[in-house]
Amino acid sequence: MGNFVDQQPSLVLTEIVVRLLAESSVPAALTIEQCAQSLSMSMTSFRRKLAQEETSYKLIQQKYLNELCVKALLTEKPKIEALAISLGYSERATFERAFRQKFGITPSRFRELSLNHGAQRRQNLIAIANDLPPMPDSCAKLLAESDSGTLDLACAVAIIEKDPVFSGRVIGLASKAIYGKTPTDLREAIGRNLGITTVVNLAVLYAVKDALQHHVDPMIIERYCQAFELAPKLMQLTRKQTTSAWFADHALAEQMLVFGLLGIFLLAHQSTEHQALIVHSVSGIDDLSTLNHHLQQSLSLSLFGASSLLLSIWHLDAGIIKQLNQLEQICLSKSKASHESKLMMLLLNCLYRIAAEHQGVDDLFEKAELLGIEGFETIYQEFINQGCAA
Repeated sequence: MGNFVDQQPSLVLTEIVVRLLAESSVPAALTIEQCAQSLSMSMTSFRRKLAQEETSYKLIQQKYLNELCVKALLTEKPKIEALAISLGYSERATFERAFRQKFGITPSRFRELSLNHGAQRRQNLIAIANDLPPMPDSCAKLLAESDSGTLDLACAVAIIEKDPVFSGRVIGLASKAIYGKTPTDLREAIGRNLGITTVVNLAVLYAVKDALQHHVDPMIIERYCQAFELAPKLMQLTRKQTTSAWFADHALAEQMLVFGLLGIFLLAHQSTEHQALIVHSVSGIDDLSTLNHHLQQSLSLSLFGASSLLLSIWHLDAGIIKQLNQLEQICLSKSKASHESKLMMLLLNCLYRIAAEHQGVDDLFEKAELLGIEGFETIYQEFINQGCAA
């Protein structure tokens, strides 16, 4: 996978639109017509130029309003009434009802949870990560053979068949409808249905799951693992319908999808003092950029940062740590996003919304179209129906 922050032309118009929204007293009421007019542009030209930057006014405004809501609650100001009006609500009560429906908590309580001891929380999470047990023997052997370039099908089968639990998981996943014909044995499950690279990634995923399953809400563990273990298939289905550039390093991209959000297990660890913050944050925030920014501000550790911490404890390849760090910088608005990073964020957002059970996905379909992916809605439905529901 290429560098996520390769040099690109500045997204001038996108930045100008964000500035116009920031200058508006009620950004929710600012229309596309008003934006185009203020820039002395025709509607056609305005839409076309935004499309060239792989976005739209609707996507920019929606992201801005979502971030405005969460960022405002990271400080003591503004007052809830003023925030409600800027977000387009007629009164505080209406805003609070909508907020509670998404987050399961009032805006005032969410603000209280977000404004507490970020540095101390980070140290607690680092201590938890350092206490993780060593990875299982089968996982360690698969990684060692893979790193040395000697891992073939026969070697993978020989290692995995000695681990009955992992063998059962591999065959069980390979038997899902989305992978086609049910395998008759472990060799078919690996060689025909899943692939060696995917099985190695699954070994790490299941190792993290087993290490933390008694310390994290079982519902969180199961929902997120189910999404992560099917991530390679989502990538494969999407690749077939992509007309634009794809990931330069396919193997690293797959690792990013399977491992990129693993940090949720560390953040939701039951021995921490911020479980309520995590639960309500993932319930109400449906965009990973906004979630990462919020967690960085409130915990001094983003979701991508937590994933990097977990993976570094087990000394996984530094390449994925580097890419996660680059994505984090993009989410925190410290780096520009390349086409590859936008593709990765689209797929990670897809997995996140499935795992967190967010219902709204129309913006993902629009982003996919702008990124040159045809029929992403069909891909998404196939993934849900044949994969997650199997």
